[in-house]
Amino acid sequence: MADRRSNAAGRSTGAPGPRWRRSRAWATVGLVAVVAAAVLWIAEHDGIMSGIQRGYARIASGALNLLGHRTSVVGSTVASSQFGISVVAACTGLFATGLFLVAVAAYPVRARAKLVGAAIGIAGIFAVNIVRLVSLYYIGVHWPSALDAAHQLVWQSVLIVFAVGLWLVWAGRARPARRGAR
Repeated sequence: MADRRSNAAGRSTGAPGPRWRRSRAWATVGLVAVVAAAVLWIAEHDGIMSGIQRGYARIASGALNLLGHRTSVVGSTVASSQFGISVVAACTGLFATGLFLVAVAAYPVRARAKLVGAAIGIAGIFAVNIVRLVSLYYIGVHWPSALDAAHQLVWQSVLIVFAVGLWLVWAGRARPARRGAR
């Protein structure tokens, strides 16, 4: 129950009291902790991570096949007669997604806006990560000497910058929760 303050006439101003602000702050801290713990839990469970890796491999292979390559998937490896890439845990974008979700959870907006932000972030980072995998395959086929730099330097940076930029766009459009609003 929120504390209410009264004006000089004895009417409630609707402004939240200190107890309400403290409980909202603790709820936000709790939500951030739950999101961070969930990301770490997923990362630690090989069965879940290998399923995510295999899913990414299948989708990347499907995209490459649509683009005219004859790739196949074995486990989490996408291969053709020309080249192959393995989707490892670091290639799933899980930590960029986790960073995004923690930032969304911590931002002072209503729950509905947080859910919209989470959906946008998960979908956006997923799509960029598929583009990343497809491009790394192309680089491996056509410019193998640049593969390590593209993988380690360029794409990891792009994914993080994309996640932060996407959050900034979302946060700029999301309406902060009004004080006293539930």
